[in-house]
Amino acid sequence: AGQGRLSLLHEKQSCKMTSGLFTRVTFRVCVDTQFGDSVFVTGNAPILGYWKTDKGFKLETSADKFPAWEGTALIHSGFSLEYKYIIFRNGEVLWETGPVNRSLKTSLEMMIVDDGWFNGIRVGVQIAPMSDQSKENNVVSKDVKTKEGTRDEKVKSVGNDVGSQGVVIVAAVLPIKVTKTSSGKYEFEWDQLRAVSKLRNKKRNFKYVGWIGIHVPEEDQAQVKERLIKDWCCYPVFLDQNLAYRVFDIFCQSVLSPLFHHIIELAEEGSESCWQWELWHEYEKVNKVYSDLALMPVSQGGPHSPTDRIWVLDYEMMLVPHYASRKCPSAHIGYSFLSVFPSTEVFRVLPVRIELLCALLCSDLISFDLFEYARHFLHCCSRLLGLEHRSRRGLIGVDFNGRRVNVRCGLIGFDVSGTRELRDSQDVVNIKEQLQKEFDGKTVIVSCDKIDRLSGISLKLTAFETLMRFSSHVWYGKLVLVQLLRRPYSTYAATELLESQRKELEQIEELASKINDEFPGSVRLIGPYEENPKIRLAYFGLGQLYLNTSVRTGLDWSPFEFVMCSEKQTAPLCVSEFLGCSRVLSGSFSMNPWNVDCVVDAVEKALQLSQADRQHRLKRLYQFVSNYDIDKWAHSILNDISNARKEDSGTPGLGLGPDSRFLRLEANCVYTHLDIPEVVEKYKRSSRRVILLDYGSAYAPHSLVGNLMVDARRYGARGATPSRPDMDFIESIKALAKDERNTVFLLSSQEKAMVQEWFPKETWEQYWANLGVTAENGCFYRWGKANWENLTEELDLSWKERARKLLRM
Repeated sequence: AGQGRLSLLHEKQSCKMTSGLFTRVTFRVCVDTQFGDSVFVTGNAPILGYWKTDKGFKLETSADKFPAWEGTALIHSGFSLEYKYIIFRNGEVLWETGPVNRSLKTSLEMMIVDDGWFNGIRVGVQIAPMSDQSKENNVVSKDVKTKEGTRDEKVKSVGNDVGSQGVVIVAAVLPIKVTKTSSGKYEFEWDQLRAVSKLRNKKRNFKYVGWIGIHVPEEDQAQVKERLIKDWCCYPVFLDQNLAYRVFDIFCQSVLSPLFHHIIELAEEGSESCWQWELWHEYEKVNKVYSDLALMPVSQGGPHSPTDRIWVLDYEMMLVPHYASRKCPSAHIGYSFLSVFPSTEVFRVLPVRIELLCALLCSDLISFDLFEYARHFLHCCSRLLGLEHRSRRGLIGVDFNGRRVNVRCGLIGFDVSGTRELRDSQDVVNIKEQLQKEFDGKTVIVSCDKIDRLSGISLKLTAFETLMRFSSHVWYGKLVLVQLLRRPYSTYAATELLESQRKELEQIEELASKINDEFPGSVRLIGPYEENPKIRLAYFGLGQLYLNTSVRTGLDWSPFEFVMCSEKQTAPLCVSEFLGCSRVLSGSFSMNPWNVDCVVDAVEKALQLSQADRQHRLKRLYQFVSNYDIDKWAHSILNDISNARKEDSGTPGLGLGPDSRFLRLEANCVYTHLDIPEVVEKYKRSSRRVILLDYGSAYAPHSLVGNLMVDARRYGARGATPSRPDMDFIESIKALAKDERNTVFLLSSQEKAMVQEWFPKETWEQYWANLGVTAENGCFYRWGKANWENLTEELDLSWKERARKLLRM
């Protein structure tokens, strides 16, 4: 404390001789410290110790302020300050984690910096201009000191500003269930089935962008939009019902989802999984609509403010980062992949593999549930784009288009408080009591899965049949399997199950019927239209074992819900090793669902566990599940997005994403936006101008640009070769060539015959004095005359024959 006060005193004394050169900066941070801890701020300023931990600036707290720590330091005005907070604990130094330092630009004013929590996001900065007398006294006189209450209120108002720390969440469907009554009125309720609905925190300024889920006539859209924005902070995308069905239910659910789960069916003609370019173009169109709405300014009725972060969720919105970066290069974009990401050998099958990868790389941060999925993504970037990943300060990143894209992995959190509240509700308690009477004297195995072949329900029923057949003397009439069937999350516009889902349901019902014929009442199916959260939690509270046999599944909260509901039941879990969350369920039995004997053995072991083993396993499960709250996960994601944000001055203005011909920017080059007014002014003043125009991919070779490998064949398939110049282009070229002060050159990599067809001799004869044209990357050119010059005529190409002989050997 003495050292900090001496440093401040020294700065005060030096200020008397350097009037107006210092800014009074008050640092404030909340730290959940232990007894005996000290909090310091260190950075690149002298008073902060030049990053030396033993010379940092110490912060103070008190009983009425805790956990807030604060301190005021004098720092040179106009200084670009970088700093971090540290904790001294038992002789050790605990640094703030994060890929970048905190930063602040000081000015000739008093600044109060509220940095929120340790390792957290800044709340706000209050800037208070000083009086002339205060400046003369170098901002250390008593006249400029503000009362704590006033200061706190001002900082709080800055932190709560709607536009200051907003988050625009872009998801396929809004977390609102909208229904239209027979009287024509619209009713709204929070939809608990959607993953995005779990991201709800009154303390955060969440704004949601997504489809409304139903068709809304054009005359009703204004009132529906107003209600959603006012009451729910939801900004609806109004899509045609058929378009939503084709994009979300057919393309996303039947084409992308199976492939991401390692099922390749793109070539099956006539099936929903068959690749169709029309669906891909509709997918592009829908993603563009979402991106435009997400970036619509508040002044125009949209959700976006300049400091807002864009958070895009899951594979339905993979192109949104691309369109958002094109429209707003400085946008802070995070992308969370909630599904499985396939291996390179599977992902490369997609005809639009390059487009999807480049679009994802337009984000500042890409998040995956498991490191396995992140590793697959990094391998795809390496093998398909030639981009290698590097680790910096413990974070993995990919350098793309002159900037770093961070990649993180962390299992999505779980709505702990919401599940606990619903579990203890009277409705769930009443349902559970009724079920206990119905299943009295029986052992209940509970399962909850989506109607999907990847859920492995057929494998589960086969294993259960085997268990009953070979252990009927033990379990006949005493064991019941309750299978809750859920409608797939990604079924959006379809009012009924898709064809593949109907077939799966029929197979499940057939197997269940067969088992019940041999062992009456041993299997109970709860259909997708009967299942709801209250019934599900009641069954989970009743069950004595949870069984999962998924073949390959990403996001699934059912095991977490079961752990929360079995707190008193101390029921074990048997989960597939291919379940995404199986890695963190350390107290469960892990098994291979394809091995029926393995499943049967695991179920028998779990059912025969002693009470002590049950409690030990449940304790391990409950400790993880109860602490892994989704709000903590969201806070971590948003913090990483903020730390990975772009610098406006270093962001390319164009050429991001799949449709770009500007394929790479070198990381060590400085690119700035073209200042149109300045260029026009200099153009008017200049006496001679040379104008080089690219027409026909002269600047973008098809095979290699920098170290970014590009699949050239996709450009031919998608028509990248430029068409005949339109009239607007021709008239612009003629207008430039008419000016004697201009020398205009059109550069092209296309064949001479094609360029000659575009710019025929007769039409352009009067412009050749100031117009030049190249073909085949400069091998042929025409300038000042109508005839072509061949630069390859005098080249010695005799080496080719020798090269051919070597190749034949």
